Amino acid sequence: MHIGVFLILKSHSIATANRPHRTLRNFVVYPKDKVKDEEKTELIYRVPCKNCCSSCIGETGRKFGLRIKEHKKEVDSFTAGTQTRVSRARESSVTHKPAIADHVVEEKHVIDWDKAKVVDRETQRQTRWIKEAFWIRKTPMCMNRDAESYQLSHTWYQVISRSRAPSSCKQSRRDQERCH
Repeated sequence: MHIGVFLILKSHSIATANRPHRTLRNFVVYPKDKVKDEEKTELIYRVPCKNCCSSCIGETGRKFGLRIKEHKKEVDSFTAGTQTRVSRARESSVTHKPAIADHVVEEKHVIDWDKAKVVDRETQRQTRWIKEAFWIRKTPMCMNRDAESYQLSHTWYQVISRSRAPSSCKQSRRDQERCH
C-alpha cells in the first residue's frame, strides 16, 4: 500500500494490514508437474515435413507420443526396404490410408518427427473433430485429404482464409489438390 494512503487511513483510526504479493510459498510450491507433450491426451497436433512447408494435422484422444509412433510405423511400412522402380511405381499409384504416408511416398520427402507438436486441446470428441477440420483449413500447406476430417461449412472458409498466415514455400501439385 502507498505510504500516503496508509497515513490518511491511520489519521482516521482505520487499521490496515499489509500482505506481501509474493511469498516464499509462491516461489517454492508448484502444485502440479508440467505434463510433457508426449503424455498429453485429447488434442489436435501438427507434424511437419523436413523437405517442404507441408504439415499433417491430426487429432487423438489417446497419448500424443503413442499417436506419433503409430504414424512413424505407418510411414516406415511404405518406405522400409529396398524398392525397385516397379514397386515404387505401384506404391505411388495406391492412395494409402494415411495422408502422411502418401506425402512421403509421392514426394519422396522425410517427416520431421522431432518438430511434431500439440496445437490445440479439446476433451469433447466431436468438438475436437471440428477443431481439427478448422486447423486443416487454416494450415497453408496440408497433407490431409478433405475426406479424412469433419466437413466444415463453406461459410467458414472465408473467415479461415483471412486468418491464415501466408506461406513462402512452394507447394507440390498433390498437396494443392488435397488442401483446397
